[in-house]
Amino acid sequence: MNGINLRSAANPKSLFYKFILLLILVQLINNVLIYITLNTLINNPGIPKYRLICSFYQVITMILLFLFFKPTMNELGLYWADINKSIKKLYLAGGLLVILMVISSYYIMWEIRYYALLTNLNFGITTPLLEELIFRGYSWGKFKEQGYSNFKTLLITSAFFGLFHLGYYYQIAYATQFHPEAPPMINIMITKIVFTAILGLFLGLIRWKSKKVYGPIIIHSLLNIIGD
Repeated sequence: MNGINLRSAANPKSLFYKFILLLILVQLINNVLIYITLNTLINNPGIPKYRLICSFYQVITMILLFLFFKPTMNELGLYWADINKSIKKLYLAGGLLVILMVISSYYIMWEIRYYALLTNLNFGITTPLLEELIFRGYSWGKFKEQGYSNFKTLLITSAFFGLFHLGYYYQIAYATQFHPEAPPMINIMITKIVFTAILGLFLGLIRWKSKKVYGPIIIHSLLNIIGD
């Protein structure tokens, strides 16, 4: 696996290709696990247990990536000590709001409380953490380290953030079979890629200006919870 280690990138082009391989690997692992789950343990993604399993897989993926790359807090954009006190309070308030919104879904959506809670755990916490630490965290820092400008880094990470969501094709296609009224998959995927690429630009601008990944994680989490 050392062939895709972003730490070993000797030049910007090498880093670029290794970044692509990293994204493919993450989605490959995720889809293999989801495929096994849907074909052996659960045949309906509309039940609470499925969302819990998805969250578990994302946590495992993050742990594996941390163990493999051994990133520092600074490389992830998580270094806390140099943040202004007022900004720290803002981040803490945002994180608390995310947690409260996830928990409150259990009480607000009482008839589907377990599904609502676990779906928001999945889309509101583990998904934003995984995606932001990859795109606006570690990879952003590595592109900058290799001489890419903020603008180029913003464009690259945003474009691949959109394309990364192609990897969710299998999960979406599997789920839509339970909804005959769902639009064609081509429409769903084009919309998803375009929307997430635009979202990537917005989140990337926050990363650019703040030099941290906390803001993108919080905004990503809130948007996912509201969208769900």
